[in-house]
Amino acid sequence: MIPFIHQTDIFHPHGDPDDHWDLAAVYAFAAQEVFELRGIMFDYPPAHRIGDPATLAAAQLGCLTGITGVPSALGSMFPMRHRKDTQGDRGKPAVAAAEWLCRSLEASAQPVVVNIVGSCTDVAIAGLMRPDLFRKKCKAIYLNAGAANPGKDGELEYNVRLNPSSYSAVFDLPCPVYWCPCWHQTEVREVGVNGTWYSFVQGEILRHIGAPLCNYFLYMLSRSADPKYLRHLTSPVDPALLEDFGAKARSMWSTAAILHAADMGVDAKRGLLPSGLVTDPVFEFAPISIACADDGQTTWEPAPGETGRHIFRIRHPDLYAAAMASALGTLLKTIQ
Repeated sequence: MIPFIHQTDIFHPHGDPDDHWDLAAVYAFAAQEVFELRGIMFDYPPAHRIGDPATLAAAQLGCLTGITGVPSALGSMFPMRHRKDTQGDRGKPAVAAAEWLCRSLEASAQPVVVNIVGSCTDVAIAGLMRPDLFRKKCKAIYLNAGAANPGKDGELEYNVRLNPSSYSAVFDLPCPVYWCPCWHQTEVREVGVNGTWYSFVQGEILRHIGAPLCNYFLYMLSRSADPKYLRHLTSPVDPALLEDFGAKARSMWSTAAILHAADMGVDAKRGLLPSGLVTDPVFEFAPISIACADDGQTTWEPAPGETGRHIFRIRHPDLYAAAMASALGTLLKTIQ
């Protein structure tokens, strides 16, 4: 199994539902014993979010998959002040998640994959604390943030905008980084060669997965206040909620990172497959040379050989959205 740590800005009520879809994909691979889920790092909610970390979502998925005892850590409430800020003067809670990550890496006999789908702060702090661990024990960081090309007037992608210093610090870490820009160009909701964004109509998946997992999504999408969040999973699916939320589009950004970390790919003709069986990949990662300034602006170019830095790249833009949605649906159907 692949040791795997998931860092996420997942909240309830949700800030963006894609985080719940991502977490379900992670648990699906864990249930198949592809990932050994070593832990989940939850972002401390920024002031503009109405919800707190959705630890209940992890409990729901644990209930559905039988995966129990997954450690969790709550991130720092403070953004990094500069790219070398270890927050040592902020108190124990500010560094607790970073210290947990360091302990997890140190205790692992195998190199660990770290998947960032939220703030970069706690991973960056851990890397500053113990660069030796990231050099020896981090198999890869999947960085789901940023944009491959500048936005209008230098606009930054959301996760970068929250804390440019931590985003830039991730590129300094002494381990492989697989950069998954959320946008080909910032906030342009179109499939672009180096942007991971795609969308699908939620009913295309919700209507074909098991009722308990469907209820997991409907509980989140409806921003339910029902405290019986586990018993909710075994209730009959509410047809009105399924009709309503099934008709809505869902933007996604991090599916490719999760698939690639699991050594899976998407074939243009045959769909989701182990990477070794893919002959015509819908997406790939390519080596680059990259520099990230303190303000979060990146400059990069293709590299002729291995650099330890890779960028997401779409090979079939015309197929990408439908192929990724199909792959995600195939994966989620494995959760019964």
